[in-house]
Amino acid sequence: EERSQALGSVVQASDRATHLLSQLLTMARLDNEALIRNFVTCDLRKIAVDVIADITPQALEKEVEVMLDVGASAWVQGDPALLAVLLRNLIDNAIRYSPAGTFVAVTIKVVDGQVRLNVSDQGPGIPAHERERVLSRFTRLAGSAAPGTGLGLSIVLRVVQLHGATLALQDGPGEYGLSVCVTLPVAVPPNT
Repeated sequence: EERSQALGSVVQASDRATHLLSQLLTMARLDNEALIRNFVTCDLRKIAVDVIADITPQALEKEVEVMLDVGASAWVQGDPALLAVLLRNLIDNAIRYSPAGTFVAVTIKVVDGQVRLNVSDQGPGIPAHERERVLSRFTRLAGSAAPGTGLGLSIVLRVVQLHGATLALQDGPGEYGLSVCVTLPVAVPPNT
């Protein structure tokens, strides 16, 4: 039993190190302004479906349901891989901070020439006076029990900046949890 616990600790430490390395490599890659030359017209909804399918095992393990609203394609100009990183970080954070038996809501809507991506959770939220600070690299809120590197939201912010988008952290529905809204310019669908 002692050996099993030690092995479990080693596996957890290895997973944390792998996650940190992945986040650091992503952050370094985002410092390259040349990324914007690789932008294409892509469907943000399809990217969200793929990310949610990929992250579902983590959500099931935490007993958190991830729901994507029903809707049409939402075309944006961007790098599909970076937009997937943005979505993955937002949904991953929402799952990590949500209590078991709750849900994470992902909505994507086209409103007034803008694509609005919103990820809301039912976790503890982030106090209004801390929201600017948590966008900095390696910043975690005091007392947070959820595992993480403190890089997720800073990576999201950098992807948002590269795409000429906006980012807003707000109270979740009913002033409970956190709601992260990313607004991108809508793009003309291909072949139209």
